[in-house]
Amino acid sequence: MDERLPQFLHKPTQILWFDSQEFIVVMSTIFVAVIVGGIIGWLLIGALLLFIPWKRTKPRGFIPHLAWRWGLARFRNYPGPTQTRFFE
Repeated sequence: MDERLPQFLHKPTQILWFDSQEFIVVMSTIFVAVIVGGIIGWLLIGALLLFIPWKRTKPRGFIPHLAWRWGLARFRNYPGPTQTRFFE
């Protein structure tokens, strides 16, 4: 069985001109905007157009850490986002 490895392991997977995390955000936002429609849908698309350039100024892996900070995701063996002290 052949498996394909990227040429450069430090570069993120790219779909069209988005990296994999941006692609997920773009597709989910467009999906919700189409379902909601109207002015709310256009506001979501506008927010997306502002979010992508802002996100590109941040380091790789920013979206999962943002979800962790908001309490939407958990990292195994790490303290929660409201933890102020951590003792190993």
